[in-house]
Amino acid sequence: MSDGEQLAYPEVAARIGELAEHLASHPDPAVSERVVELLDWVDVVHRVGLSQLVEMITQWRGEIFLESAATDDVAGILLDAYDLRDELAPEAPAPPPPQPALVQIRGHEQQ
Repeated sequence: MSDGEQLAYPEVAARIGELAEHLASHPDPAVSERVVELLDWVDVVHRVGLSQLVEMITQWRGEIFLESAATDDVAGILLDAYDLRDELAPEAPAPPPPQPALVQIRGHEQQ
């Protein structure tokens, strides 16, 4: 990330994918294996945590809130990443890409 770099939310996920691919194909197998393991553990934390959060909200009768989250420009993308949106709002179309709301990213220069 470079100081002052700004990316739209969908571009952040794409950049994470680029970096993960680059590091997972590192010539040193010890590095590439650790990166893949790290990504797997991060996925577990996000998937389990988000799934439990959705379940808690559902138990508190938060269906309307969850339906709204499922169609939100940013939250819908996150729910889609873990295959949760269709459960929450099966009739709802996929959320449109967010408006150019930018996320500040620091410390890296894009290649």
